[in-house]
Amino acid sequence: MEIITILETHIHHFLHGIKTEARGDREAALIIVKYIREGTITEEEDHILKTQVMDSLKILGIGVPFVLIPGASVLMPILIKVASKHNIELMPSAFITHVETNAGNSGKEEIAP
Repeated sequence: MEIITILETHIHHFLHGIKTEARGDREAALIIVKYIREGTITEEEDHILKTQVMDSLKILGIGVPFVLIPGASVLMPILIKVASKHNIELMPSAFITHVETNAGNSGKEEIAP
């Protein structure tokens, strides 16, 4: 039963990531249309557009080897894990699980005066 729960969790995370990426693609398309019409976008829209373009390129970078390279389904998870150890993020932002850390104080508890 534990395996089924783990699979359900991973499938839910995957489907949620796809939904988030689709929403991001729609938002990026609207920003592009706004830029074409008005000739300018805000800094926030620029950041959203850059992030979405990078995510789309990451999806292509991960998806194409699955189609072209035999055995890529085994190699890609290993490559992603090794890249993350070297602070290289290959996964699109919608598929990254963020763990809350208290990095601001380097693990030491601060006491207010």
